[in-house]
Amino acid sequence: MVLIKKIKIHMNKLQAYFEYFDKYHGVENWGWYKSLKYWSNIAKEIKTSIQSESNIEEKSEEEINELISTKSEGKLKTFNDFFDRFLFFQDNGLGNIGQGVIWDSENNPHKSEIKVKITKDFFIQIIQNNDISEIEKEINNILVGKNYEAAKIRFLRALFPDQIAAVDAPNKLWRLLNSIKNKLDVSTEGNNIERHQQLMRLVESKDLNKKQIFFWELFYMLENNLNLKKAIVYYGAPGTGKTYKAKNIAKQFIDQHRIKIENNTHNNYQIKTVQFHPSYSYEDFIEGIRPSSDKNLKLFNGTFKDFCKTVGDKELQLYKNEEFICNEEFKKIDYNFSQIRLSELNKDQKQILGITNNQPEGITIAEVIEPAFFLIDEINRAELSRVFGELMYSLEYRGFCGKIKTQYSYLNKNENDESVYFWDNSEDWFFIPQNVFIIGTMNNIDRSVDSFDFALRRRFIWEEVQPDFNIVRNILTANWKDDLANAFERLNEKIETEELLGKDYRIGHSYALEIAPIQDRFDSVTEVKTFLWTDFVKPLLEEYLRGLGDERKAQEKLNRFKKDFGI
Repeated sequence: MVLIKKIKIHMNKLQAYFEYFDKYHGVENWGWYKSLKYWSNIAKEIKTSIQSESNIEEKSEEEINELISTKSEGKLKTFNDFFDRFLFFQDNGLGNIGQGVIWDSENNPHKSEIKVKITKDFFIQIIQNNDISEIEKEINNILVGKNYEAAKIRFLRALFPDQIAAVDAPNKLWRLLNSIKNKLDVSTEGNNIERHQQLMRLVESKDLNKKQIFFWELFYMLENNLNLKKAIVYYGAPGTGKTYKAKNIAKQFIDQHRIKIENNTHNNYQIKTVQFHPSYSYEDFIEGIRPSSDKNLKLFNGTFKDFCKTVGDKELQLYKNEEFICNEEFKKIDYNFSQIRLSELNKDQKQILGITNNQPEGITIAEVIEPAFFLIDEINRAELSRVFGELMYSLEYRGFCGKIKTQYSYLNKNENDESVYFWDNSEDWFFIPQNVFIIGTMNNIDRSVDSFDFALRRRFIWEEVQPDFNIVRNILTANWKDDLANAFERLNEKIETEELLGKDYRIGHSYALEIAPIQDRFDSVTEVKTFLWTDFVKPLLEEYLRGLGDERKAQEKLNRFKKDFGI
């Protein structure tokens, strides 16, 4: 048996990541989890029956097919169906292998050539064998044409769910292995099958389906897209849970960061939320002159600048360390913390960062300074070019190399002035720390995304948050929850095709969740829909239709929407 190369305390991090994934990701409600569980159970039932049958080789093809049909509740009729489902389908319930699917083309009939080799005896031989290495060889013998590694691995996962993770494609497997080696100091060795087996042994869980999916998700937990620009805007129709999502994403990102560096802190998140409005200004956000308690005018830091000064304390101290700031190698990479490893720092610099234990070789400064999130609700309601001012440059270039002179920085005359941010060469400078992430939320109907200044737009990742009534199905417990979700989905389809409205005016799932605390009061879905229509949906649609200028026409449309809603 191939052994794990490095068995260290860092191995516990994988279990910690899994437990976090299990607790907060709600995987039991995922469509993938449900289909994986369903088809894995069918594969297990068929395999168990074949192995428990005496003299199975002597049974006819019809008897084998009857057994398969019985154990799959008619979903699979023959052993060829078994291979179609678990080897050939692109999306077979266990996973979607995309371009790795086995197929026929005019010049290369790979699938047809392979299927000719699949006989009743071959099926029995594969199912009866409990040695995954031998089965891999048998599958390799029938595969022709291009490398169908992903299809093969997924097939083996159906037969050996305790040994194979849901990372079927070799390039995706190696992407994950490299990430956990660099970030968690966990190494594996051997061929792809052996590496899968080692991964699955590193996490303890009775739920094999959840464990398989975890290893697919683990890469995205370790390598989050938020790191690309460190600024994102969630936009969409009202009531889609954009602010709720922003807060959850921030907490999950920080929690996962803490697991990586074995920080056992709970709660106490560095998250600040502000809500923009038409009167919100540069003076509120960055800095402004206001009367002080002694009745004199004084320069005060705005909400964002004050937040950056607090959460960027370690970074500010590093830049004051002469050996750090003068390091020529660090200069070449613009002091990018994601490229500077802890092993490159001296004792004093590690002390600034609070490093007291050994960290994996690949860990960088960016991974030991805890992330901080600044959430801007209704980001599009303020005059953004006025609020952000000269901050555009710092949004793109983080840290020391993105330092700028703010509008009133000249008023600070010495390093000890209260509003000083970073004193360098007898001047006060500002920059956005590299550990600060900005999340904005906006409703499309308040003001179009296109109203954003283009230069500002390109400094953010943009992600649309869609109405998702599966959330309603998962959260509500009443027996009418599916009917309610279906009613909202029908209504949204009509709103989306209405020429005067469109998809930006759809009803978000949050409106349906308003009744979650009082759902026991309603005996039927008609009662629920009537309540929600009267108190929430109708007033919203009336506001949408007010601009028609024709009250009769607006009422006609409202009546049609009411009928579509089912009341």
